[in-house]
Amino acid sequence: MAMTTKQQKIFIILLSINILITTTSQVDLYSYTTVKVQNDINESESSISTHCYSSEDDLGTHHLSDGSAIDWNFNVNFWGTTKFWCDFNTNHGSGNYGVYTRKVHKRCGDMCV
Repeated sequence: MAMTTKQQKIFIILLSINILITTTSQVDLYSYTTVKVQNDINESESSISTHCYSSEDDLGTHHLSDGSAIDWNFNVNFWGTTKFWCDFNTNHGSGNYGVYTRKVHKRCGDMCV
């Protein structure tokens, strides 16, 4: 039995709502997530220069001596697409890394180190 145009629209709306509920239920919108970046190079004269940011927040540049750390808290956005990146510069090299994504959150929960 073929669906009418009205039935097709209702089906698509219900399917979209179901997908939205499934997607948003994977992220707790009311809890804070903490990300901590720590210098564990274990060399007394080896510091790390970090610059961490998301598409909405710029956390600035920080210089981490051995054993020191920076951390920050945030709420994941409604869609669960919040991402943070950090630029790292050391005496040994430099790089840019995604320090928080949905994939990282699934692996380490609300406290990512």
